Amino acid sequence: MTSDSENVALLRRDALFADLSGSQVARLLGYLHTVEFAAGDVLYAKDTPAKFLYLIESGELQLTTPSGREVALTGLRCGEEAASDTTNYLCSVTAATPVRALQIPRDALAELAAKTPSLRSKALLALMGYVSGETFLKPTGAEKEKKKAAKPVSTREVVGWLGVVLVPPAIYFLSSMNGLVVEAAVFLAILSATVLMWLFNLADEFVPPLVAITAVLIVGLVPSEIALAGFSSRTLTTLVGVYALAAVISASGLSYRFMLWLLIRLPDTPFWHQAALLLSGYILSPIMPSGNARLSLVLPFYRDMIDGLNLPAQSKSATALMAATFSGAMLFSPMLLTSKSSNLTAFGMLPVQLQDQFQGLFWFVAAGVAALTVTAAHLVVVRLCFGRSVQAALPKARLEKQLALLGPVTKPEKAALTGFLFFLIGAGTAGWHQISPAWLAAFLLVGLLVMGLLSKKDFQQKIDWPMIFFLLSLDGLSRAITYLGLDTALAQSAGNLFDFVDGRMIWFIPVALVVTLLLRLVLPITAGMVVAAVILIPIGQAQFINPWVVVFLTAMFSDIWFVPYQSSQYLQVQGSGLDRYYKHTDFLRYNHWMNLSRLLAAYLSIPYWEWLGLV
Repeated sequence: MTSDSENVALLRRDALFADLSGSQVARLLGYLHTVEFAAGDVLYAKDTPAKFLYLIESGELQLTTPSGREVALTGLRCGEEAASDTTNYLCSVTAATPVRALQIPRDALAELAAKTPSLRSKALLALMGYVSGETFLKPTGAEKEKKKAAKPVSTREVVGWLGVVLVPPAIYFLSSMNGLVVEAAVFLAILSATVLMWLFNLADEFVPPLVAITAVLIVGLVPSEIALAGFSSRTLTTLVGVYALAAVISASGLSYRFMLWLLIRLPDTPFWHQAALLLSGYILSPIMPSGNARLSLVLPFYRDMIDGLNLPAQSKSATALMAATFSGAMLFSPMLLTSKSSNLTAFGMLPVQLQDQFQGLFWFVAAGVAALTVTAAHLVVVRLCFGRSVQAALPKARLEKQLALLGPVTKPEKAALTGFLFFLIGAGTAGWHQISPAWLAAFLLVGLLVMGLLSKKDFQQKIDWPMIFFLLSLDGLSRAITYLGLDTALAQSAGNLFDFVDGRMIWFIPVALVVTLLLRLVLPITAGMVVAAVILIPIGQAQFINPWVVVFLTAMFSDIWFVPYQSSQYLQVQGSGLDRYYKHTDFLRYNHWMNLSRLLAAYLSIPYWEWLGLV
């Protein structure tokens, strides 16, 4: 009887199983059975069900290929068909001498292949080797049998974790010494640890806010209905519904069909390709108050346009397209009342007469110069950063052939298009029928699930759950800041620091920029804008500056970011896997220029605001 340790050693020596983890080997060990064959016995015959794979402990085998060629097997394995997608054996195997082998059933191999997809390809390589007479699956050398060395801890990680351990206590004591209540001081300490984990990239981006929410709940700083408000809010249904719709649009082939149709009809120039993606985000901005939701709908079009244009990965053309996609979803965020959730929150801080004035299209009218400035800046910066994009002429005849090969619009595509139009029109007319976009997204999600367009596997894998948890956790942290009165404390501590402004917009703009950027170093976009508005509105009123101008500046400056953790939208792009198409460093350089364009837009708006009587 072969011992378990000998069986494990046999598995580890085989190239087919050498990369398995300890837990996988442990599970497989329970399925192994030792079998013996006399000389002349048939282990299996061609075209019979492939039920077992055999690891040969001793003896020699004779394998007969489909062409009738006979191959001698010594100390290898046979029956790889049981580990592949083929249902029957392709070859026949007979014992040339007495043979002792380990028998592994097909069910165990299928379970293993579900977690290790490379197993199937390795099995097929071994079969190809028998048929062709070549050895495609090399035996595993001793160096591969060694465990991989542990990844060394970098200096950045050491500094980061030291900061996480040492900085929060220091923040707590400094806050307490400056008169903050214990709850607020503890929360600031927790928030500092969260920011350090982001700054030094110590964990995936969605982990730090979840840790912070957990710590807040354990310590009891705020009630659970405050800390977990995001998970019980309408934001959850909106995000899940929109992510589900985006997944169906992509999986059904609707986005690919639309992109082929668009490429055929648009002028064949990079400018128009980029303009199509930019305008797609602009169109969604008035009806969808979430940059993340807008991105989830336009990113499938970016991916399909990259494929349709056949652009090389990491090329300037592909990066320019990403810049257009990202800016389409984000540049209009401060320009419309309904395009950013924090706009709606800050809108409630305005005096009643200003709310009556700006609740309609006048918000967009007042932001008109800034909207034109950032759009023009985008067009200029794309040209400066990526040059004149050069690409081969589109083979429109081939594109038309591809479109024809897709055939008539399928039922899943019709359902995806209906869902998209339902949400687009419903959200756009919410002021008339008074149905929240969150309810529309919920109805849409239920419809997609009931129609079977979103399977259980799709629901698990195609919805970006880490990003949803990230956003909802940030929502809880933002509400905790308000509950603990930290925003009011910051406003009071500012005191008379800004008397030098003396009512001059030329000085108030840099004040709004610095305050907002400092807050955005530690707070997400929504919380950063709201807290900045709380601090700056009374300062602006003391300086005779229109409160709407203050809110607009915080809305525009809160979209400025320098490192990825500051932008949940950019983390969403990276999390979707699309960062393999564009060049990260080139995109960041473009983003830095666009940050400056927002400051330029503020200064160019001053004469226009004076003409409107706002300053």
